[in-house]
Amino acid sequence: MSVFKVMPHHSVTLHGILGDRLHKTVVNRLLKIHYPHLVDVYRYHSETDNLWRCEFWGKIVRSAIWCFHTEKNPELEQVIRATVEDMISTQSADGCISAYPPELQLSGWDIWGRKYVMIALLRYYEELDHSERVKEVLIRMLDHLIVQLGEKELREFGCHSGLAACSILGAVVGVYRISGEKRFLDFAASIVRSGCCTLHNIFEEIRKGRPVSELSNGKAYEMMSCFQGLADYCNYDPREEYKEAVLRFFEAVRTQEIFITGGGGSLDGVGEFWYNGRYNQTRSDVGAMGETCVTVTYMHLCNAVLGMTELPCAAAEFFNSFCNALLGAVRFDGRFWCHGNPTPLAAGSSKIPAIDQIAFQGAEPFHGHDCCLAQGPEGIALAALNAVMRTPEGIVLHYFEEMEIDLSCLSGKRGYLKLQSSYPFSGRVDCIFQLSEPIEFELKLLIPFWQPENLKISVNGEIMSGEPGKYFAVKRVWHDGDRIEFELDFSLRKEISPDGKYTAFLAGPLVMSRDSRLSDINAPVPTDLQYEECPPDEWNKIFLIRKLSDGSKLCDYISAGSFFQPGNLLRVWLEERKV
Repeated sequence: MSVFKVMPHHSVTLHGILGDRLHKTVVNRLLKIHYPHLVDVYRYHSETDNLWRCEFWGKIVRSAIWCFHTEKNPELEQVIRATVEDMISTQSADGCISAYPPELQLSGWDIWGRKYVMIALLRYYEELDHSERVKEVLIRMLDHLIVQLGEKELREFGCHSGLAACSILGAVVGVYRISGEKRFLDFAASIVRSGCCTLHNIFEEIRKGRPVSELSNGKAYEMMSCFQGLADYCNYDPREEYKEAVLRFFEAVRTQEIFITGGGGSLDGVGEFWYNGRYNQTRSDVGAMGETCVTVTYMHLCNAVLGMTELPCAAAEFFNSFCNALLGAVRFDGRFWCHGNPTPLAAGSSKIPAIDQIAFQGAEPFHGHDCCLAQGPEGIALAALNAVMRTPEGIVLHYFEEMEIDLSCLSGKRGYLKLQSSYPFSGRVDCIFQLSEPIEFELKLLIPFWQPENLKISVNGEIMSGEPGKYFAVKRVWHDGDRIEFELDFSLRKEISPDGKYTAFLAGPLVMSRDSRLSDINAPVPTDLQYEECPPDEWNKIFLIRKLSDGSKLCDYISAGSFFQPGNLLRVWLEERKV
C-alpha cells in the first residue's frame, strides 16, 4: 500500500489554473449533463450497434465524485447521489447492470461499460457513502459476470484481443477490497494469469522486453488500464514479477511512446495506439497524436507507479502530462475537450472539440457525448488530489500553484499552509504557515527534474538545497508565521527532437508553442536563447509569452489555440534558422 494518501475532503483549496479548470469543469460541464439520459442506455438495454455509450455514465460520475472531493459544491453532490440511485435502479433480479440486451451481453464493449459502472459505484461507496446497499449492488454485479462467463476466460470476450474486457481487473480488485470475499480475489488472479490478451500474456511479454507497440494490438488506453489493474492487484499479491511488469511497462511507455507534451498515442485518426510515438512525434503521416483518454490513463498509470514505489519520476511524469497535454486539451471555460491533441506537432494544427472530431470520424450519434469529453474531467480531478498528499510523517507538495492547505488532519490543531504563487507560469513560490498552535511534521517538496541545478530553498531565512528530480524534506516544529521560499528557474530552454530535425522550447514545466495569433508558425526560429518576457494577453486567453531575438513569439501550449477555432493554428516542433 502506498505511503502517499489523498488529503481529506475539501482540505485543499486551489486558486491557480488547476483550481480554475476544476471549478469550470464542474459548473460548465458536469452540472450541465442530463444524467437520466446516460442511464437510459442501461435502463432500456439499448446498446445494439457495438458502440460505447455504455462507458459515458461511469466515466463522468467517477470524475464528478473526485471533483467533489476538492470542489465543495452541494449541487454536484446532489446530482451524484441522484444519478447513483438511478443507475442502481436498473439492476436486474439476477444482479446484472448492462447496457446490452441479454442476447448481446459479453460482446463488444459490454464488459468495458460494466467496468466503468463498477468504478463509479466503488468510488461513490468509498468517497461519499459507505452504503451496504451499494456494496451489495457491486457484489451482485460481479457475481453475475462470473456466472455468465462460466468456464470461459474473460480475455475471450470484447474488443482489442481481450484488453478492453480484462481492464475490469482494477474494479474486480476494488470489489474485493470493500467486501473481503475471496472469490473476487481469485477471479482477479485468473485475469492476471491469463495475461489479459488472446495473443500473448502482456505481463510476461513486457518483462521479456517486447516493445509496448507490439503488445497485443498496441491499443494504448485499454492496455494501460490492464497494467493499472495489475498494480492494484499487487496490493494483495505482491509478487516481484508482477511489480516488475508494472515498472517495466511504465518505463517503456515513458521512453518509447510519450511525446514532449506528455501525451501519447497515434496511428489512427484520433491517436489511440502505441506506435513508437516518441520517435514518430514529428511525423505527419502517423495519424492523430495524443487521445485525451490516453493522457488521463497515463496519468493514472503514473499515479499507480507512484503508489507502488514513491518514485519522484512517476510524480514528475504525472504533472508533465497534466501541465501540457491535459491542460492543453481543455478549452479555457471547461466546456470542451480535444479528442486527439493538435496534430501534427511539427506543422500547423488546431485544437478541435472532441464532438466535432468524432463526428468527422463518422462515430456519431452520441448525443453530445464523447469518450474524451467524459474522460478529461477525471484528469483534472486526479491532479487536484495529487497536488498535495499525506504521508505518515506529514504532507508532500507535488505541485505549487496558489493554494490553501488545511493542516488540521495532521494533529487536530487548527492551521493552514498557504502558497503564494503564479505557478505553473512563473517560478516564485512562497509558503506561509498560519497556525493557532505549533505543529511538528515533515514537509516534502518534489523538486522538478527540469530545474538546471540544486534549488536554493529558504526556511525562515536558512538556506537549504534541493536536488532536481528528487524529494526535498524538512521535519521540524512549525510555528505561526514560518516561511519557506524558493524560485524555480523559468529560463527558456531548448530540446532537440529524437530525429534531430526540429527544436522545441520549454519554460519551467511548460512546453512552448507558436500560435498564429502571435507569429508566423512556420518561420524558422533563431538558434540562440535570447528572449524577452511579455505580459499575458488576457483578450486571447494567453498566459505566458516569450519574444525571441528575431521578434517572433512563443506562448505556452495550454494557451495555444485556446479558442478551439480551426483557423487558430499552433506548432510545437520548429525548424531552426540556417546559419
